[in-house]
Amino acid sequence: MRRWIRPLLGLAVTVFFTWLMLNRVEFAEVGAALSRISVVSLAMALAFLAADYAIRIVRWWWMLRALDPRVALGACGWPFLVSIAVNNLVPFRVGDALRVVGFHKELKVPAMSVLGTLFVERLLDLMTLLAFFFWGLSGINDGTVPSTLIRLASWIAAGSVLAVLAVLLLSRQIERVVNFVADRPFLIARGWSSPIKRHSNNFLETLRLLLTPALTLRLIGLSIVVWMLEGGVFAIVAHTLSPESTASAPWFAMATGTLATLIPSSPGYVGTFDYFTVLGLKAYGAQPSAAAAFAFTVHAVLWLPLTVTGVVYFLRPGAALLRRQAAAVISSEKESV
Repeated sequence: MRRWIRPLLGLAVTVFFTWLMLNRVEFAEVGAALSRISVVSLAMALAFLAADYAIRIVRWWWMLRALDPRVALGACGWPFLVSIAVNNLVPFRVGDALRVVGFHKELKVPAMSVLGTLFVERLLDLMTLLAFFFWGLSGINDGTVPSTLIRLASWIAAGSVLAVLAVLLLSRQIERVVNFVADRPFLIARGWSSPIKRHSNNFLETLRLLLTPALTLRLIGLSIVVWMLEGGVFAIVAHTLSPESTASAPWFAMATGTLATLIPSSPGYVGTFDYFTVLGLKAYGAQPSAAAAFAFTVHAVLWLPLTVTGVVYFLRPGAALLRRQAAAVISSEKESV
């Protein structure tokens, strides 16, 4: 029974935020707004999305090749896309775990080093999104966005800064502490000392990539490009549905909706992403029905192509081992609940 608690809680969160979003929506108006979407606008949004994820893969490759120059760009694409697709379909962030344990041999990079690149990737994305959030916040009237959300974003920003400072200033000290603990006789007697040292050192070595100014500046620049391109998807959809909408509105909606994916919910962030995307667009004066049509469309554009692409690769005849690894990851996640 315990293994169903987390999925059920995620479903409850999804249902709650979906209800909040649809509570004041006129479905006829939503349908009218959706009817204005053209094939050309969808093609443009998909082109921005493709460029967005191409840059994300290049950013991840730059981190991996800083650890091992032999890592090829071509080896990074499918692990990245499969992890996104699995996250969109399966709870517990199984896609992230699969990228770490399912592909590290193919990449020839230690699993904990791959995990470190995911940590750096998430940190860069989070700080870039927070910059968009606070920039968008400056263009709306006080009281338009709940103060709780602003305080939460401020706390997340503070936590992100502390995480960066910890990496920059304390990584060597953290490594010494871990090695000291690993040298305890209790752990040595059980053969755990060496693996603890090896795995923690691989992870911390990856985090220390941020100590390389040139690489860090490139990663920050790529992160800005990534979210400019993803914001372009939001902007194209917003302009298609409501040409008179404020230029800043879709970018703020991107920040609020994407930051909301930090809230545990169903796979694909259904409900949480949509409600907070609507909230961000409404902060700039959009009507509830138009904002709901916008959120539905953006979510579909972001979710469907990436999920289909990853699933096609995952189900190909040569991916039997990958499927077994995914099943093992899912089973271990359920047992840990």
